[in-house]
Amino acid sequence: MSLKTVALCCASSLLLMACATTPAPAGDWLSFATLEPGLPTNRALACDPDICLAADASRPTATYDVSAKAVAAALLKLEPSADFRTEANGDIRARYVDTTAILRFRDDVDVLIRPVTDTSAKVAIYSRSRVGLSDLGKNGARIEALEKDLVTEFAG
Repeated sequence: MSLKTVALCCASSLLLMACATTPAPAGDWLSFATLEPGLPTNRALACDPDICLAADASRPTATYDVSAKAVAAALLKLEPSADFRTEANGDIRARYVDTTAILRFRDDVDVLIRPVTDTSAKVAIYSRSRVGLSDLGKNGARIEALEKDLVTEFAG
């Protein structure tokens, strides 16, 4: 078997594994407070130190001048497959799987919507690839796009 054939088989297997993974994030809900510092190159995090106590965020949280429930409703409109739950402290959590356009890789996205006042909320987002050592900036771009899409939802 040639090296080229072996490489093609490995690449095909990796692609099939990525596409065949479970559609929804598995296991317990992510704890933003316990994320570790030093994010790998296939992840991105928008979070403030009061939410992510130890992790190094790639960008701060976005704050919106609407209630946390309004942010959750807009997120549900943008990501209908998202699972939601409300924490005892009033935080609203969401998680969903986003699929890349060309290679169909599945990436996990967790969102924490924290009420600041009755009419404002901040949003922490953690996006990470299930496979690969680098995401080529996709997770950071996903966070930026979600933040812009939320602004558009509130404007319209």
